[in-house]
Formats: sequence, C-alpha cells, structure tokens
Amino acid sequence: MGEEETTMPTKADDSSPGNIDDEQAVSAVFKLLSHHRRRIAVQYLATQAGTTSVSDVADQIALLEGEHTHDRYERICTSLVHTHLPMLADAGAIEYDRDRQVVELGDQATDMLPYLELAAV
Repeated sequence: MGEEETTMPTKADDSSPGNIDDEQAVSAVFKLLSHHRRRIAVQYLATQAGTTSVSDVADQIALLEGEHTHDRYERICTSLVHTHLPMLADAGAIEYDRDRQVVELGDQATDMLPYLELAAV
C-alpha cells in the first residue's frame, strides 16, 4: 500500500535501452525485490510448476517468517493480495488471477532470478 507501480522493461538485445543491465531496469528489479515477501513469493514460485494458490504462497511466507499462526497467515494473505502480488503482476514477474486466487511465474521473472540469488532471501 502506498507503493508506486513499477514496471520492468523487457529484455531485447544488448544495444536496447530496455536491456536488464540498464540502470533504470536494475533499479526496477531492486524495487520489486525490496520487500522480503515479494522475494519469497518469486523464489517460491520459481520452484513450482504451473499455477500455485495464493494461500500456498502465504503459507510458505508464514513458515519462513517463523510465526505460523492463523492471524499471521491472514495478515500475509492481505498484504499479498492488496500490495505484493499486484506489484509483481504489473511488472510481469508473475501472472496473478485474482478471481481464482492463483499465481504463477511470469515471463519477466527470468530477468530477476539472478538478482534474487544475490539478495539471498
């Protein structure tokens, strides 16, 4: 909430201003990965085949945060649905079906995965 929308430029070729090595593109990736819940979500989705329920992503985050209570789970779901998943979806990092409450890794995620390794969730 209160975070502005970030879009990731598409990767074309090395001479393209939209190349992931471009300063703006790198900044966009770091902004997307600036919150640990987004990092965990992308990293978890990278290990899953196909779609994954939002509740599974929230469950994984709750486990990694070390407080797996129902109240904590509900707060994580709320932050995912209202903030983190829409931001990742707007950037093309994930595909988010709000109606079915499922997510999957998007086309742009491959450009950000190396940065996730550097961030070491």
